[in-house]
Amino acid sequence: MLVGLLFAASLVPVLSVETPAMIDYVNHLARMHLLVDAAAGHPNPAYEIDWQLYPNLAIDLIVPLAARFVSVETATRLFLLVSQTLVVSGAIALELKVRGRHQLSGFAALIALYSLPFLWGLLNWEFGCGVALWAIVFWIHFRGGPWVFLVGLHTCFFITLFFAHLFALGIYGLTIGCYEASQIRGYPQAVRIFVAMAFPAVAAYLFLVWSGGAPEQQDFTWWFGLKLVWPLMVMNCYNISLSIALGVSVAGLLVFLGYHRILGLTRPAVFIGSGFLVVYLLMPARLFGSAYADVRLIPAIMLILPAFFTVHWPSAAVRSVAALVAVSIILINVANVASVWSAYRSDYAEIIMSFGLLRANSTILVARSDVEAGRINAPMFYAPTLAVHYATSFVPSLYTLSGQQPVRKSASKSAFEMQDALDYLPTTISQLNSASAGGTAPSHVRAWRTDYDYLYIVGDQPESIPDRLTSMMRGRRFTLYAIGK
Repeated sequence: MLVGLLFAASLVPVLSVETPAMIDYVNHLARMHLLVDAAAGHPNPAYEIDWQLYPNLAIDLIVPLAARFVSVETATRLFLLVSQTLVVSGAIALELKVRGRHQLSGFAALIALYSLPFLWGLLNWEFGCGVALWAIVFWIHFRGGPWVFLVGLHTCFFITLFFAHLFALGIYGLTIGCYEASQIRGYPQAVRIFVAMAFPAVAAYLFLVWSGGAPEQQDFTWWFGLKLVWPLMVMNCYNISLSIALGVSVAGLLVFLGYHRILGLTRPAVFIGSGFLVVYLLMPARLFGSAYADVRLIPAIMLILPAFFTVHWPSAAVRSVAALVAVSIILINVANVASVWSAYRSDYAEIIMSFGLLRANSTILVARSDVEAGRINAPMFYAPTLAVHYATSFVPSLYTLSGQQPVRKSASKSAFEMQDALDYLPTTISQLNSASAGGTAPSHVRAWRTDYDYLYIVGDQPESIPDRLTSMMRGRRFTLYAIGK
């Protein structure tokens, strides 16, 4: 009952706004508009729809179908709600399957629900995590059944996760691999499980090589120093101090549980926890064009590992204290998210209003101040991409990563292709000034004065801006300029 009430409270932020103030959310929303507009016979000439059997297509496949019955905004929010429901219910179902009762996983899932990777608006990743949890449940349930049936079931989940999100597929594979390693009692069993797990993976790899559908971004970057601090910074996307406080509270709760010897380690828990730790330490921060790949493992282990602990409460008082701390962490984080999202309602309304000032088929550049480091303004970074729908404009910041989205820049816009996935972030003012002086700058902004018609500066207004800009509208978190030729 308590977990159900907490889950209902956790859905309030999504239900109370039309556009959740997640960093990547508005970028995905803009792409959903492009797909729906094109299907309705109103394509944006600056973009091409290019459907191929790429991974990471969950939202692109589901939302346009749902948008036949509701608005694109509502369909995208429904996708987020379904993803959150899959995550929480999957974690609880895993604990019920492994231990026969629910004690920890619901609380752990709700603590993780608005952690940093989910709160960034990585929608396919969150949906894929939910599917992966249910796939793990079914694997454990049917692992003792007929081998052919297990291979078929595993293949179905493998394909589903492949098209949902590759990282979610990795979480599924890592978990069942570690679980099976903890259960192996002989060589024949190990071979049987390895064949069952490897068959769809080998087939998928061969298919990607044959189809050319593998992501083109092959960069691998490690930020080892951050691996030590992410557990404290992962709890909240908007407020570092709050994130650290919540992270310390979670750590304190674990120490409390350990002091009272409430949690016991099972053999699968040791194998799964060790496997995730090793992968976290070795995982690059940037993988196949996606940033912060290693951070995603933190909420994943929060969703999975609690199901494999044994739990013994020494007294009702100890249990009540632990529940109180967990409930407080959940509600404080949800309240902060609800407050931030509510504050952004007027900002998104303002920027949509500004699109009415734009000339149709114009080209828009997005920039930010060099000192713009506050997380609180980050949800505005991709808000101008909505102009691809409201003003039929071209905004290079819209995600068109090869092998990841079914939307491409048209051939006439090939000069605006991003050389690095991080270039999709707003350009800094110093980069604009450097480009104007013939200095170093990303390729898509080197001739920004002639290539673009309008400039949005998002976040805090810088003290100095390039010359020959005419202010057209100033909102609380953005300023729109016309670029003088």
